[in-house]
Amino acid sequence: MSKKSGCFLLLGQDDWTKNQYIQNKKREILTTPNDIMNYYEAKEKEVLAGQIKDVMETVPFFAEYKLIYLKDTGYFKPGRKEESEKFEAVLVNIPDYIVLLIDEKEVDKRSKLYKMIKADHEIIEFDYPGEDAVVKMLQEKSKVDGVIVDAATLYYLVRNMPEDINYILGEWQKLIHYVEDKKITKGAIDAVCVFSLETRVFELVKKIAGGKSDEALQIYSRMIQSKESPIGILVLIARQFRIMYQVKYLKAKGQDMKQIASQTKMPYFAVKEILDQVSQYSFDSLEALIEASLETDRMLKMGKMEATQCVELLIMRALTEKQ
Repeated sequence: MSKKSGCFLLLGQDDWTKNQYIQNKKREILTTPNDIMNYYEAKEKEVLAGQIKDVMETVPFFAEYKLIYLKDTGYFKPGRKEESEKFEAVLVNIPDYIVLLIDEKEVDKRSKLYKMIKADHEIIEFDYPGEDAVVKMLQEKSKVDGVIVDAATLYYLVRNMPEDINYILGEWQKLIHYVEDKKITKGAIDAVCVFSLETRVFELVKKIAGGKSDEALQIYSRMIQSKESPIGILVLIARQFRIMYQVKYLKAKGQDMKQIASQTKMPYFAVKEILDQVSQYSFDSLEALIEASLETDRMLKMGKMEATQCVELLIMRALTEKQ
């Protein structure tokens, strides 16, 4: 961080890395029990510009800094215009001893307040750090937790999880309590962990492309049994067909796997698997599947067929739609 004090707008979807940052700031600034006097926190409707101004104007109690943490203020979206304008005025003159953390899930980047903070203060984005960083983190955790696991198994775990460190750590806790011999294996992961919906749909489409109708329908059946929305599954199936078309097109244009991965923003291993899948389909077949996905969506919206059966018919159609 380039500045010790001032206003910091914390954005991004990765709550774990964001919370790590917030906890580190608390440890850095609130170093003694008396420092509770130098900490103020407010969330949602509790965030009032006048009260924040009063807190800012009170000097720290036997300390160098005072920490203010605000969460989901609503100031960056329509609805709290008057309070937002008052808050802008507060930010014009932040005392040197104030560290102000504003933790927001959603912001309108066109808002005056956002532009003001971007121009005069600091914005920090917390995004998923990527599979290599998460695997390294789990390798460190495995030492602390006293379990044995190799890198390939950790990559298998991470690649099958949502891009959410809190979720991954929750699954990790399930694993270390499950394995009796303190060794985490691929089999243990398959037995205990709940894979992301995106991963399961990827596997479903892989089975479709391989012509494995029984396995494809079993995967779909398990997703329905676990209360996944057929509409959500349909959206991801349709997206996967579009990605397959894009990958096939880029390959036909002469791009190699590394170039395709860069262009599509997909991991290298995923591009390799998709290239194997699209070899089973012509461009016409993939176009037909994309159109069939759109038609399935139209049927669902018109209520012509029950959602679960509607998506199952699309899967059956995809199993027969080869080049």
